[in-house]
Amino acid sequence: MVWTLNKRLLTVTCLAFLLIIIAQVTIVDTANALTRYFNCVTRVANHNSTFTIDNAEACYDKVFKGALDNDRYGNPLENK
Repeated sequence: MVWTLNKRLLTVTCLAFLLIIIAQVTIVDTANALTRYFNCVTRVANHNSTFTIDNAEACYDKVFKGALDNDRYGNPLENK
């Protein structure tokens, strides 16, 4: 009985830590993508001394893969 209880407790603890680690990795990856986007925007603005909405969209499409396959509202584009 005690061994089963310890085994269950260990299993639950491991699953909790696994979920925490997965959540942390997901959050950090999103933050890194946003940092790369801001770095791209800054690089373009410093290089050209001007910044347009086209520059912002190009950085967005470059950093966030899959953005090229969607319209401005996030809906998938139809293949013709």
